[in-house]
Amino acid sequence: MMSNIQKLNTTKERNANLDLLRIISMFLIVLLHSIDHSGVLESIRIEMGTIYLYEKILHNFTQICVNCFVLLSGYFLVKSKFRISKIISLWIEVVFYALLFKIIFMISGAIPFSFMSLASCFFPITTGRYWFVTIYIGMYLLAPFLNKAIFALNKKQMSALVVILFILMSVWVSVHPKIAGMNSGGGWGLAWFVTLYITAAWFRLHYQPNKKHISLAIICLVNPIIVGCALFVSQKYNIGILTTVASNWYKYDSVPVFFSTISLFIAMLNITIKNKISTKIITAVAPLTFGVYLIHAHANVDPSLWSFLNLPDKLLMPSFPLYQILVCVLIFAVGIAIDFFRQLLFRPIDGWIRKSNTIGKLETKISSYIQ
Repeated sequence: MMSNIQKLNTTKERNANLDLLRIISMFLIVLLHSIDHSGVLESIRIEMGTIYLYEKILHNFTQICVNCFVLLSGYFLVKSKFRISKIISLWIEVVFYALLFKIIFMISGAIPFSFMSLASCFFPITTGRYWFVTIYIGMYLLAPFLNKAIFALNKKQMSALVVILFILMSVWVSVHPKIAGMNSGGGWGLAWFVTLYITAAWFRLHYQPNKKHISLAIICLVNPIIVGCALFVSQKYNIGILTTVASNWYKYDSVPVFFSTISLFIAMLNITIKNKISTKIITAVAPLTFGVYLIHAHANVDPSLWSFLNLPDKLLMPSFPLYQILVCVLIFAVGIAIDFFRQLLFRPIDGWIRKSNTIGKLETKISSYIQ
């Protein structure tokens, strides 16, 4: 059974190269959290030299994680039908993890028992328990209407739309933090998700992979180095305006992060994974990745996890970069294992949802309004 968020994203045919991008994106989310959720970001100082520069470069590089997930969604959803059953399955998965860990923490005495807190677990989308899921569902509900508009445009018109959205939602807000413009909330809002959705739809409808653009992936590595070095130099030599501008580029909707995202996305569209064993592993792991997010980013798990690991105290270790990577690999692997067993447990429920006549009739009725 596929992870429910992937069900919202995919067609019947799986693409190993894009599944690999999904895996990379989720690992980068864990890596990002190892920086900005763990206390590392608050603990690094310019005086630390190399490790400060490394973490700043890594922090900018990991900003592409959410953008990649949304691009993958738009790429598949633009040619998919709206399914209420998929929202139900996603809701069940999110509630399962929200409730499971809430109960575990209450039983252990780590947090006080509260009926209100338990009840809130059943409304994870409306309460914003997981911000990504909340915004994602909003985008999914808009998808059929966005698709209507997208298919009404020719390539030239759609290209113009993508450029305009890029200028309004990225370029404008990347100049200076005080220039709000058409603020997309640093990439945390629906406006930015819609921008990425339309951009991905352009690639699905008008871009033909030709195996010649794989080298674009280098931009994904060069941009963070430039941004990280700019911030390091500006702080070291107290160049205020450069510090302000460079700091403003550590957002999902900033120009450098957008170009890094697009360059990696194009590169992944152009690769072909021919090894059958690798393909099987990738396509087996990819559907489990969203569980990694729901587990380690849980409101109670997140602070406890990073407090236990205490990464800031290990910053001065010569091997800290390797240690940080290995910790994230372990978190990722444990999350994959847990979600594998969850999917086995929920396979009958998922099958019932897909085959339910009641849900099927509801989908047909809704489709008559929006398709």
